Amino acid sequence: MRIVRLAVLIFALIPAAFLHAPKPLPSVVQMVRRADLLPAIRVARSASELGPFELVGAWHLTSEHKNFGNFSALVRDRAGSMIALGDRGGIMKFSPPDRPGRWRTQIGKLLSGDRSQRSLAYDAEAATLDPASGRLLVSYEGGAAMFDYPADLSRPTPIPLPVLLEWPDNQGPEAMTRLADGRTIILGEVYARWFNRRTHGGLLFRGKPRPFENPARFEIEMPEGLRPSELTQLPDGRVLVLGRTLSLQGFRTTISVFDPAEIRAGNKIMPRLLATISKPSIRENYEGMTAFRDADGSTVVWLISDSNHMVWAQRTILLKLRLKPAN
Repeated sequence: MRIVRLAVLIFALIPAAFLHAPKPLPSVVQMVRRADLLPAIRVARSASELGPFELVGAWHLTSEHKNFGNFSALVRDRAGSMIALGDRGGIMKFSPPDRPGRWRTQIGKLLSGDRSQRSLAYDAEAATLDPASGRLLVSYEGGAAMFDYPADLSRPTPIPLPVLLEWPDNQGPEAMTRLADGRTIILGEVYARWFNRRTHGGLLFRGKPRPFENPARFEIEMPEGLRPSELTQLPDGRVLVLGRTLSLQGFRTTISVFDPAEIRAGNKIMPRLLATISKPSIRENYEGMTAFRDADGSTVVWLISDSNHMVWAQRTILLKLRLKPAN
């Protein structure tokens, strides 16, 4: 099966290398509605589980646009806008909803997206943006390549990485970030070994992944039954890992932290749990996360949920958390 997938990759990347996809974000501003959830949330109830974070924003986003929703990755561009990527090629660029002035949103498609073009993939699961160049690196579920997009998102450059074939189609590269020191780390959703519901494998690249690179390996231990869904680096250098699980009680999300110095070949990272999100008012399938310094100098963490095309059962929720001072 791996040989077949690799062969498909090689042949599919030939046209991909010459692909010039239409610009995914039209100039027309698309309609996305936002409902402010914060006034109805009993902050006192959720304060204890959020630990060092303060919930300062919560919005329910809705739209009839065909490319809206199912967001699995979230980044912030150089201009301060947010970019959310979906699992069927959808992309939404928007200004933070708490920013003064008109709320602007654009919805489009990251790739022209013939579903038969497996290596061009639809299911974007993780992304990281280079603040210097504005280039966007995207990992896709089930693919053996990443795609490197210029700032205008118009023409991706494929980066073939057969190492990704070691992960199952639906449990592949789920979380990724480019660290301030240039290294790139990726976590797989699949458990690292049988009968172990805590440990997941990670890949460490010396810089931006290069074609056919063989990265170093490490492991990360998550809370029992939770899978990693995203990574991001805080302005102070620490790394956050987002975890999620689904039970009969609904989704539960965790935010944990670790020191990037722990990321080295052969090491097992054991992050420290910071926060849990399980209250019915805001719990959802959070898969996108980004962190940066806000206009007032405070550190903020934004989360967005994947609705899995089940609008009758799941929601697209956007959360803004502020890291309390001295944490």
